[in-house]
Amino acid sequence: MPSVLVTGAGRGIGLAITEHMSQRGWDVYATARSSDALQSLGRIPNVHAIPLDITDRAAIAALPDLLPAELNGVVNNAGIVVNGPVEGLALDDLTRQFDVNVISQIAVTQAVLPKIRASHGRVLFISSVSGLFTTPGTGAYNASKYAIESLADALRMELRPWKIPVCLIEPGPIRTDLWTEVVNEHDRMAEHLSDEHRRLYASHLAGSRKLLGRMQKLAADPSRVTKAVDHALTSRRPKRRYLLDFASRAQKAVVGVTPTAINDAVLAAATTSK
Repeated sequence: MPSVLVTGAGRGIGLAITEHMSQRGWDVYATARSSDALQSLGRIPNVHAIPLDITDRAAIAALPDLLPAELNGVVNNAGIVVNGPVEGLALDDLTRQFDVNVISQIAVTQAVLPKIRASHGRVLFISSVSGLFTTPGTGAYNASKYAIESLADALRMELRPWKIPVCLIEPGPIRTDLWTEVVNEHDRMAEHLSDEHRRLYASHLAGSRKLLGRMQKLAADPSRVTKAVDHALTSRRPKRRYLLDFASRAQKAVVGVTPTAINDAVLAAATTSK
């Protein structure tokens, strides 16, 4: 039975991937932090629930001892979103954004690569269209996804001698609890800004809140992600990148050929309330 490690499996996309791959007959080693999530994961057939905070370096060092000798894949899914105007970002929050979304994903990958190499397995990163172009108010999250895109590209080339595919899954908005709570999270972010920053960015905060509400209604079913992950883990020729919908492909194409000044103006207008 093939095996895969999925981080951040307690909810959202990670849980959807875990359920899908377990139904496909894979042994899924699923990590989560909360005891409730771990208990729920433990009730899914073929799933081995592993308590893990991926920012805990000692726990990551011990992770290989909890996994089989040969691992057919790792899905680096665990992540967080830090939003807000760059001027108002708390530096501790910015540090945590990179620690969770970038450094810890590489730490997990480094820890399991010997097992991946032994099985000629695969390395997957759940990235985002946010790693392809930047929008106002999400700079920290965009930057973390840009970083993981670059590191995955380097890793893919470096692992060529062992024929280990490295794949980036790049979804747009997906209908999970993260997007269910996105407007509330935006409001909490605004509450933590200083009075001065709330005043300075009032029109931006109102505009981005309205845009998030519209995007929330357009969020796609998680099956789009699970289908891409399935293909990346099982296909003889997995793709290097998986853009999951026409809108994302169109956005990437348009941003790629449109002058920066025009992109800036359009995106700024889209996130500003008049």
